[in-house]
Amino acid sequence: MSLTLHPQVAPPGSAYSTRRAWLITAMLALFMLINWGDKSVLGLTAHTLMKDLGLTPSQYGLVASSFFFLFGLGTVLGGFLVDRIKTKPMLLAMAVVWAIVQFPVLGGASFGVLLVSRIVLGLAEGPATPVALHAVMKWFPDERRDLPNSIVLAATGLGLLVAAPVMALVQVHWGWRWCFGVLAIAGLVWSVVWLLVGREGPYDKPADNAAAESGGATETHATGAACAVTGRVSYWRLFSAPTWICFALAGFGCYFVTAVLTTWLPTYLESVREISTISTGNWIAATAATGAVAMFGQGVVSRTLIARGLPTRWARAGVAGIAVVIAGLCMVGFVFADGTLQLILMLPAFNLFTATFPASSAAVAQITPVGQRGAVLGVLFAFLGAAGVIAPFLAGRLIQAAHQAASGYHTVFLIGAVLLIVSGLAVTLLANPDRDAIHLAERAAH
Repeated sequence: MSLTLHPQVAPPGSAYSTRRAWLITAMLALFMLINWGDKSVLGLTAHTLMKDLGLTPSQYGLVASSFFFLFGLGTVLGGFLVDRIKTKPMLLAMAVVWAIVQFPVLGGASFGVLLVSRIVLGLAEGPATPVALHAVMKWFPDERRDLPNSIVLAATGLGLLVAAPVMALVQVHWGWRWCFGVLAIAGLVWSVVWLLVGREGPYDKPADNAAAESGGATETHATGAACAVTGRVSYWRLFSAPTWICFALAGFGCYFVTAVLTTWLPTYLESVREISTISTGNWIAATAATGAVAMFGQGVVSRTLIARGLPTRWARAGVAGIAVVIAGLCMVGFVFADGTLQLILMLPAFNLFTATFPASSAAVAQITPVGQRGAVLGVLFAFLGAAGVIAPFLAGRLIQAAHQAASGYHTVFLIGAVLLIVSGLAVTLLANPDRDAIHLAERAAH
């Protein structure tokens, strides 16, 4: 089948509703909020948890990394699976599993229980981002996706923003185990609501299929972000496209820092900076708020630039790449600064780069046929998840081996800074969704 570029329209006879589209967006945002609460709860309780269970930094690092042992596998499998089944039942099944695996930690936490619980949770949460994005993209055409994509992904920052102070209060008043119980209950509540309101969107068919159903003709053309790739292309060509490679590398660096944020930064603030549990929760929440603003801001800025006719090389890749570079520079400043200035630099250093997540999903979707979108996004986020395996365990080893804990933490932060700066420059200079979409179409045509 030849590959073409078409403006996206809802298939004839589809029941499109703007109100329903934004309701689904809100539900998926809540889904990602719970998802990131689950991810971050271990780090938010780490200081007390390690003392209570007698864990060494290396043991805790292993537990933190265990979340990502099967994360990549789950992401890839989920991405390919969601191209073949509906998103509603898949999202429901994932949320139920998330809730169930949290309860054993509440009932009888130990090193072994934590390890098994986090491994299973990682497998079930692996597909969360690509499946949620695939689901929300079914409700919006390409030129309108940046904002809903950003809202869904900004909820990851809100997850940490909400979880940090709430988990701190729960931990102080009920104990750290109940932090896992609260998240389990939240997952079950979301599942019930999603069962009632979840729907599939109308933009789930290639434009050429929709046109054929209505008796219309299709034409090969390209007009930037308003077009989507249709047909089918080899996965090798998709994964070797510069846009996919650059965003994958940037995502790896960003996820490395994100994993450090959710597993080690709270402990750094409490043990090295000697900040109280409540204050640490508030600072982590403020950091998460920066990430939510960055992701939402990317959606607003990119959509505005696209509406004004700017190519997606700048509207998506340029905006995201510059944000990642700035975050890396702030990370360097965070390592060498002290006092209040260090805490202020922490906000952009650990979350400004999150602008790349919605940008990468929109850019990769732009160059990918809709029938392959779930799989390609799944592989993208699985590659990102590899950083989650490496970062927490590497940090634990470096911290334990350092003569002073602070120097071990700072080494980890500088590694993250280098990854951000280099990959951010790569996205800014080399990623070009418009160009790659056209090249893929031309290759498939021959």
